[in-house]
Amino acid sequence: MKFMKLSAAFFAATFAVTPFSFSDSALRKPSAVIAEGAVAALPDWIPKDFDSAVEFRNTYGATHIDNGLVCVVSVFKREPVPDGQPQGMLRYETQITDKSVKRLRKTNFGSENSAYYYDIAVFDPQKACDFDIVVTDSWAEEPDPDLEFGHALARYSFSAQDDMNITETDIFSWLPDGKAEFSDYLRDNGEVSVKDNYLVFCTMTVDQFGDKWEPDSNNKYENIKYLLTSDCTMQARDMYDDGSVDIMYVYQAVKDGTEKISWTRTSSARPDPDEPTTCTLTADCAVLDNAQTILLSGQMRANLIDFHTGELIALTAADQTYIWTDFTDGRVSTGPIFMLETNPCIVDNNLGKSLGSAGFSFGLEGQTLPGGYSFICDDLRPGYYGGSIIPEGSMTVTTFGNGAADVKFWLKSTSRGDVNGDGKFDAADVELLKNWLLAVPGTALADWKAGDFFCDNQLNAADLSLMKKALPAQTVRDYVEPDERYDYDFPFYVREDGLKLYLGPDESYEAVASIPADTRMAEKGMQNGKNDWLFTEYNGQYGWIKTVDSNGYRTIYFEAVPAKPVIYLYPEQETDVHVELELTEAELNTTYPKYDNGWDVTAYPDGTLLNKADGSHHKYLFWDAVNCRTHFDFSKGFCVAGADTERFLKEKLTEMGLTEQEMNEFIVYWLPLMEHHAYNLISFQGETYTNSAKLTITPNPDSECRIFMAYVPLDNAVEIEPQQLETFERTGFSVVEWGGVEIRQ
Repeated sequence: MKFMKLSAAFFAATFAVTPFSFSDSALRKPSAVIAEGAVAALPDWIPKDFDSAVEFRNTYGATHIDNGLVCVVSVFKREPVPDGQPQGMLRYETQITDKSVKRLRKTNFGSENSAYYYDIAVFDPQKACDFDIVVTDSWAEEPDPDLEFGHALARYSFSAQDDMNITETDIFSWLPDGKAEFSDYLRDNGEVSVKDNYLVFCTMTVDQFGDKWEPDSNNKYENIKYLLTSDCTMQARDMYDDGSVDIMYVYQAVKDGTEKISWTRTSSARPDPDEPTTCTLTADCAVLDNAQTILLSGQMRANLIDFHTGELIALTAADQTYIWTDFTDGRVSTGPIFMLETNPCIVDNNLGKSLGSAGFSFGLEGQTLPGGYSFICDDLRPGYYGGSIIPEGSMTVTTFGNGAADVKFWLKSTSRGDVNGDGKFDAADVELLKNWLLAVPGTALADWKAGDFFCDNQLNAADLSLMKKALPAQTVRDYVEPDERYDYDFPFYVREDGLKLYLGPDESYEAVASIPADTRMAEKGMQNGKNDWLFTEYNGQYGWIKTVDSNGYRTIYFEAVPAKPVIYLYPEQETDVHVELELTEAELNTTYPKYDNGWDVTAYPDGTLLNKADGSHHKYLFWDAVNCRTHFDFSKGFCVAGADTERFLKEKLTEMGLTEQEMNEFIVYWLPLMEHHAYNLISFQGETYTNSAKLTITPNPDSECRIFMAYVPLDNAVEIEPQQLETFERTGFSVVEWGGVEIRQ
């Protein structure tokens, strides 16, 4: 809320206001005690007396940010305390919505010659936060429920970052509320303007001329609503200033459509007889983008759109994109050139009206497109020619009843083809699109539009053909196709620097790449009878690497870690048990109690274990492993939303026969690792696991249950054949084991 300057006649009944201040506590009830305030050591731009407060308001308006501080200067009329209010209580207060913001100063300055006094409040955010500074009236009969007390007269919003850089985030970050800002805004935007979905009227009146501004229709409209008034009138040091009264009326769009709004100034005492006594400002508006944009009559907005993403293209400081125009009336003539300084950009206030002319053409200058973009087709100069878009689909033109137009120029990224979303276009993208077109299981495109080389919103063999032709110059050699491709990759790291990538699973094939140590890769397939070779991809080239060198050392190590397999032993009576574990496709990593050629324990019917080596007691035997080379089976399973993981595990583990305690211990370990993924592809392993982690238990158990869960985190759901699970029946000496592994793509 802004306070309009009153006429000089009003000031005759006013009285002096002397400077005063009160304590610095934030968010408190107004104090009835007012003491003389000392001026703190604050920057010079913060008002220290009445005159500097007046200058502040005229220069900055109500708020200003500098030196990591926020200063709010409010203007209030000095009024006697009405009956029923405590004598001496200050009526207006400034509240903070975040208590981490420290108030450094709260002071008021008045003058014998002014009916107004200035309230100065200075704030210092102590940490990164979003906060409001609210000027309130403590005498209000109906306080705002979100405030500690009082009714909000003005609310200013700010954001403090970690580096203590502070920005104003409310409408007044761009809307003037002071004389200097008003003059600059009027010069740059005119009397009627728009800012995103706000409509602004700038009005000036002179009291001596009897000026009066009034809106039509009492500000009642369907698509645009009146929002606020900002009084930018120059603040005076005394009551005898006769300058203009500068006020901005602001509206906000609420619904798509068209609306015409007018404000009219009438005058009763204009000194110049040739000057009209009435003046009307009219805004003929088109509201679009779900009430996020207003276009005035005749305006044309240009948008540069990425064809593949449908998003606005971000312009950089180096981009200088221009629109050419041609106007013809039987003769060829070139129109003005418009530079797009922003995206989107209002290029001209009357260009939209030219769209109805058969002699009007326009388009983008091909040599000035944003970096990394080109026309969606190879035409040299696509554009709008006398009402026709050539070539079709290169742009979209929408016109409105008020003569405004919204134009979208569709551009394609010159790095198109990156269908796997790894930030580069190479042979891997060609391979992925080929597999997708062949419906290879597990194939998913990260960005399908990047493969739409024909720009027709569909993918087919024609796009694949163009993609191959557009492939960056590189040597991509034919390779031996694996006997089996996996549905999901198995990640690994390279141990040996300079590991060779061969075109086939034998050193007799040509080596086409040398891979540095610590490179993260993924096994994608295998060849029957070639256990020491795996199929993979490196920098767009598919091929084979040898996993064991001539000395028998492994050249790679797999990322997968079988995590927390635990073994429970439940004999019918106290029994000495020996347990041995043989890993055929991984290396044992951590065990507890310590594994020494096996575990030797005394087991009790309730599951308690006594470790013979050190006399310690346990609920189960624990182990994990590294460099797991097992190719887990995902041919059947379950695709489960992360949020449904707990429910799913409870249901399936109960179905498979775990006790409540065993199930809870399983869930406590795995749920935090799984529930925050969008989806998890889950498959409980059978012989694939038990053959790679063999258990030998003496004496032989009567019943044995080994549950091992493998899962793949996914961004999107996939179809998979449901897995049929068996229920474990406990008989005699029973053994239960559970564990799992994450396969991260």
